[in-house]
Amino acid sequence: MNTPKRADARTGGVPEAVARRPFALHAVQGAQPESRFELVGGSAPADRRARMAREVVAGLSRRPRSIPPKYFYDERGSRLFDAICDLPEYYLTRAEQALLQAHAGGIVERSGARCLVEIGSGMARKTGSLLRAIGARTPSPVYVPFDIAPEPIRESARALLAAYPTLRVRGIVGDFAHECVRLSRGLSASDGPRLFAFLGSTIGNLDEAEAPSLLRTIASLMKKTDRFLLGVDLVKDPRTIALAYNDAQGVTAAFNKNVLSVIARELDGHVDESAFDHLALYDEARQRIEMHLVSQRPQRLTLCSGDVHIELARGERVMTEISRKFSEASAKRLLSEGGMTMLEWLSTPERLFALCVAERAP
Repeated sequence: MNTPKRADARTGGVPEAVARRPFALHAVQGAQPESRFELVGGSAPADRRARMAREVVAGLSRRPRSIPPKYFYDERGSRLFDAICDLPEYYLTRAEQALLQAHAGGIVERSGARCLVEIGSGMARKTGSLLRAIGARTPSPVYVPFDIAPEPIRESARALLAAYPTLRVRGIVGDFAHECVRLSRGLSASDGPRLFAFLGSTIGNLDEAEAPSLLRTIASLMKKTDRFLLGVDLVKDPRTIALAYNDAQGVTAAFNKNVLSVIARELDGHVDESAFDHLALYDEARQRIEMHLVSQRPQRLTLCSGDVHIELARGERVMTEISRKFSEASAKRLLSEGGMTMLEWLSTPERLFALCVAERAP
């Protein structure tokens, strides 16, 4: 439940405090926003649906059954996640934002970054602190957001370009789990040094094989002078973690069930969302949250586009997400497995969340 970065409705995707402040040293009138924005890539709707059908059918056809978490995020799912980020139980967003506000300037200063490359950018909620710091160092900052859908890139770009008159945005559309190499289309040698960022503890949604594989791909795109910034949720009291995914208002439950509406709409399915319960539990041995949908009764889940008819027993679970939690040692090990070397570890005083700064391994 970490993939998108929450939008602030008052400022079109840019946190209000950031939107009020232009770049500290270079807030001069720039070119019109349209000339400072380009969007690269993206599959045709038919191609996206075909991939979705393959991935959803594969997940539902094996045991334990699963649905890829990236399909949470249609318009309703994104709004629900926006609401989750404001819940008192959901500490992740607040903790990471506090770290970025406190350390963005130092991270950018030490990296020398002139360009921010954000993987899984979503609505660019956390981008402002980093862009403001980069803009204070260079008259021509560059932002390269990489996201699975073009709409959040366009929406966040409109707000950022209006707020920062000299910023250039080069958006890349693609699925980072499979298409991270597409980033090369938006990278230019003249943009460097670059700061690659993967925030929101989205790395925790990937398992022990997927996470280092993605990091190796990112490392292959980095030059010696580039840096990588990773946000990780930390191992802590299991009760604190469990509450973050089981809020009292039921917003997370609605968010979890929404994936059923998404696949039913996109894949011509017949799914009764009300016939499933939300379940989120913390596996202490594996140090991860697991989110499931639990069938309340025997039922058939039909997806006509994939010609799939799944018989679910009462109490049968469909996993929709994992969210792994890290320690400094396990984060360092993950980065090493991904071809990177940790340079800095920055955690909140309560040890809720941390930022890691890394470089490509020699």
